[in-house]
Amino acid sequence: MSKTSNTLVDEGISLEKEIKEAKKKLDEIKAALTSAAYEEMENKNLKYLQIFGSNGHFNVVYKEKFEIDNYKRLVEVLGELALSKITREEKIKYDTDARFKAALIALFRGEYSSDITPEKALQGFNLDDKTLKMVIKKLKGDYLKDKKVLESVGVQKECEEELDAIRRYKNFEQVSRFFGDLSTDQIEQVKKAIFIEDGISVGLEYED
Repeated sequence: MSKTSNTLVDEGISLEKEIKEAKKKLDEIKAALTSAAYEEMENKNLKYLQIFGSNGHFNVVYKEKFEIDNYKRLVEVLGELALSKITREEKIKYDTDARFKAALIALFRGEYSSDITPEKALQGFNLDDKTLKMVIKKLKGDYLKDKKVLESVGVQKECEEELDAIRRYKNFEQVSRFFGDLSTDQIEQVKKAIFIEDGISVGLEYED
């Protein structure tokens, strides 16, 4: 065995120890950032938050695990709408159309509102009429995507609350589209037919 090989083994072990220590430290940092973000999100009732540093930012996003508990009940209440938007697989797994799924989640959580329109939410950003109309056409109700749309027209300040209002309005549009004709009792039946479990997704984002 050559001396070079022995040296490489020592170097490899040293690097692996550094990586393990760095990962431990990184996990501690992420945990601290997540805790701080969670507190602010709870206080402001937000689903998304970005914490900025000098070279990038830390993203915190609520994620939902969505399941259909009672397919038959959904079909009884929603009829052809459920049949057209939900695919039942042989292993009894339900694949749901993305927009319909988002509307069901919003309905279940009550996270939809027409109180603040996108135009009203963006009033404080001093966008001219042409830019405002262009931005509104691109908004999807997805925090990270909508944030990039705003950044593309020069909006750099924190805007979590405005984006959350836009998300709720976009949810309102989808809920109205799919469930606008349902009675209160039918809405309750739909909510009883699905299950949603909270999760949280975090990550650092930066330029290489």
